[in-house]
Amino acid sequence: MEPLLKEKTILITGGTSQLGQAFVRKALCHGARVFFTYFRSGEIAQILGKSGARGYVLDLTSVPAMEAFAVSFQKEAEQLDVLIHNAAATADSLIEKMPEEDWDRVVGVNLKAPFYMTKRLLPLLFKKQPSKVFMLVSRAGLSGLYGAANYAASKGGLIAMTKSLAKELGRKKVLVNAINPGFMKAAMTAKLPENVLKKNIQDSPLKTFSDPEEVADFMVYLSSDLMRQVTGQVFHFESRPL
Repeated sequence: MEPLLKEKTILITGGTSQLGQAFVRKALCHGARVFFTYFRSGEIAQILGKSGARGYVLDLTSVPAMEAFAVSFQKEAEQLDVLIHNAAATADSLIEKMPEEDWDRVVGVNLKAPFYMTKRLLPLLFKKQPSKVFMLVSRAGLSGLYGAANYAASKGGLIAMTKSLAKELGRKKVLVNAINPGFMKAAMTAKLPENVLKKNIQDSPLKTFSDPEEVADFMVYLSSDLMRQVTGQVFHFESRPL
């Protein structure tokens, strides 16, 4: 069987997250040329680099940093088949206690960065038909999340942007979809209280956390030529009522 992503060029932000790592490894195994961004996890980035991926340190709160990256990336990559916005930030707090800088940082990484990076890399995406953009979203963007209005608002905005860009970019054969990977054990959820983790297990029909490896497999499928006529959708990796 021929690799699903043979000769495809893929860029994923947040490549050193648990889900990001799983996708980078699988995409490489399926023949893709993989680029990823990261912020702090240098050791993990080195491991992924030894596997064949190319990593870039990038502060997604900084427009000058994103602009410099876009200029550099467009010199290195002749085209872009798939752009995946996976990086995310959290800074949980009740709104009455939330510092403005925490709102700005979370919304900046989770919502502004996908806007800016997509806009700057459109010339590379337009060279392939179809090319694809994926937004990693959250159930919080639809149902809200107590004590995390900044995170929920950013993910809700990302869902709306997905549907809007699907309408705008469809004429150029750019497919734009969102993926809700479900609740999984990762760095972002590691600090949550035990009772919150237990509640998510209880609310799950399968009584389990989402599996990053399975989500990454699904992302490989969506990135492949097996999916060429789907856009403006949100794929949910959980079956709880929204």
